[in-house]
Amino acid sequence: MKHVVVFAHPRSGSFIRQAAGAYVDELEQYGHAVEVRDLYTMGFNPILSEEELAGKGPVPEDIRREQEIIAGSQAITFLFPIWWAGMPAMLKGYVDRVFTYGFAWEMRGEEIKGKLHGRKGLIVTSSGAPLDYLEAVGEMQAFKVTQDAAIMGLCGIKVVEHVHFDDLGPNTTPERIDDCIHRIRAAARNHF
Repeated sequence: MKHVVVFAHPRSGSFIRQAAGAYVDELEQYGHAVEVRDLYTMGFNPILSEEELAGKGPVPEDIRREQEIIAGSQAITFLFPIWWAGMPAMLKGYVDRVFTYGFAWEMRGEEIKGKLHGRKGLIVTSSGAPLDYLEAVGEMQAFKVTQDAAIMGLCGIKVVEHVHFDDLGPNTTPERIDDCIHRIRAAARNHF
């Protein structure tokens, strides 16, 4: 199976970067082909231009390349930290520029139709806040609506799981990190 793994975190030692590495390693151990899109290392430009938004002119080369990678995939995984109740601006810009009208979705009359059907999606998020807090204030449900349904679902991607790692802060123990890495490896095995 061909996978695209997109992750966004600027710090080299971040949990998300470790999780992405373990996830990719697990997929490759089971014979999957994986294309990693490390947005910060790539220097991805997240700024959607007026011309791109209007669909004027040719698709920029960097976006055409990303769309070809996604079009050739059977599974798409996003890994990112929750910052200010959402995804990092870098990843949001990737979604804005790559998952465009005509490529990832279209209108048919009054109905939105996803164009990436047949693909599986996995979302992996992390936060410093405890899960109990995120659920109590409604943020966890909001994440699932905006990320699972309004991005992947709208584009026709079937989300197989949204794995969230909570309460990760400066006092997180190495044992806790090991448990989290074990969970992300298990998600790779269980779904793919």
